[in-house]
Order: sequence, then C-alpha cells, then structure tokens
Amino acid sequence: MARVFEEAGVPKGAISIIPGAGEIGEALVTHPGIDAIGFTGSSATGRRIVSQMGLKRSIMEMSGNGPTIVTADADIEKAAQAAVYGAYYNAGQVCVATERLIVLDEVHDEFVEAAMKAAEEVRLGDPFDESTNMGPLNNEPTAQKMDRHVADAIERGADVLMGGKRASGHPTDLYYEFTIIDRVPEESLVSQEESFGPVLPILTAKDDDDAIGVANRTRLGLQAAVFTNDLTKAFYYADRIRSGTVIVNDSTDTWETFQPFGGAAGTDTGWGRQRIHEFCDLQTVVFSLRDEL
Repeated sequence: MARVFEEAGVPKGAISIIPGAGEIGEALVTHPGIDAIGFTGSSATGRRIVSQMGLKRSIMEMSGNGPTIVTADADIEKAAQAAVYGAYYNAGQVCVATERLIVLDEVHDEFVEAAMKAAEEVRLGDPFDESTNMGPLNNEPTAQKMDRHVADAIERGADVLMGGKRASGHPTDLYYEFTIIDRVPEESLVSQEESFGPVLPILTAKDDDDAIGVANRTRLGLQAAVFTNDLTKAFYYADRIRSGTVIVNDSTDTWETFQPFGGAAGTDTGWGRQRIHEFCDLQTVVFSLRDEL
C-alpha cells in the first residue's frame, strides 16, 4: 500500500506503515506526538484505545451486530435473498454484516423456506475462482469464535438448518460452511456478540414492538435493516431502532461512502465527509479594523 501511495505522488515520508501486534498500536496511541487516532476493529479494542489516548481526536469504526427485521407485510423472497447475502458477503467479515435475523412469527416458516433456497447460491471455494462467491475466514481466532457461537446456540436449543462446521476439502480449515441457525435464543452468543463469520441466526418476534425490542437489546447498534411494504411502518421502525443507519428493503451490507455513517449504543463514531472534520483544528481569526483601540 505504501508503494501505491508513493506511485500516486504522495511525498516519501508523508505516510508510514508500521506492522506489529498490540504493543505497537499502544505505543502510537499513547505517544505525545500523535494528535489523532483512526481505528477499525473490535469494540473491546476500541474501548481500550479510548481509555488510553486522552484528549486526542479519534474516528472509531468498531463492531456491529446488525439486525435485519422481516415484518408481516414484507416481500419474503427479497428479504431472504438480502439476508443471506448480508451474512455470506466476505464470509461475514464485515462490520455491517447481517448478524441477526428477526422475523415475525406469522411469516417465520415462509422466510426460512426462502432463506434455505437463497442459500443454495452460496459457493464456498478459492477466492481466485470466478465461480466462488464466498472464501475462507481470515484467521484462526475468527474461526474459533464461529465454532464457539454455533456450539453455544446448539446447547441452548437452536436448530442448525445448514452448515454449522468447518468445511473439508480445502487448503486450510479456515473455510467455514455457510450456516443457518433457526429458533436462536436471544441470550445466545451468536445473538449477543458479533460473530464475524458466515452465519445467519434466525430469531422470532410476536409483533413489531417486540421485534424492535429484540433489535435494541445490544451494545453494537451500527447498521440495521427493515423489510416492509408499508412506508409508515418503515418510519416507525427507523424512529425506534437504536442504530446509526437503518436500511429499508435491502441488505445491512448496503452503504454509500459519501453518506454519513456511524453507530449508536457505543459501537462507532463513524466516518464520511462529516467525520473528516474530527481530524481538523478549528481556528478563528479576528481582524480589528478600527484605527484606534
């Protein structure tokens, strides 16, 4: 990346890339010569950075636990396709991935059937193969979290409808099967934490207000989605869901880089044009035009 910046004309020395583990980041965060911090990563690490950086300016882009809510009047097929896409895109390793699916009881069975059908399009394999649309997980700790979350959901009585384990026949064991888990208890790890893997946990709600309650019981309110054909209901949800962004009738993995982006409930300070000002110092210049004091 440094070479690309240099080839683009950025002067040498203007950008420094320092690889390393946590102690490198901690040294930068606490160094008196560093005026601002931009961070992308987990909420746990983000909170540690904030506790150490003092009065430095910061942009924190952290964890999400994006709920997708499917209401009774939703286009079920469209909702299922968007939810599956939001869960498998980049093997689920996206802060705005579809981490939870909250579906109203009356359309639960119809949604599950549509989601299982949509999941047939997921092709796990070599990312360099043009027929592949889902590759491996990035590292072993992420894969272990998937193992732990799936096992916890099963122990709490959830039903694994598809996947649920690492895939065989690949170069490493970081390839994870696309997973759909139904009847997930709200208190399960896969519901309460960011899995960051290719899993679609399905929870149920009895009505719209119940769905909003389930959606808001998280500290990771980054981006949410609602599927409904009722505009009034869409605004009803948007007004009540504690989330930095609410997408109506599309995947949580939908964004536009020019729009404001940020989280709620302690997950994210956001980025975008508005946030660039966070890295700027406000200066006021006052001229006196009087001849005499």
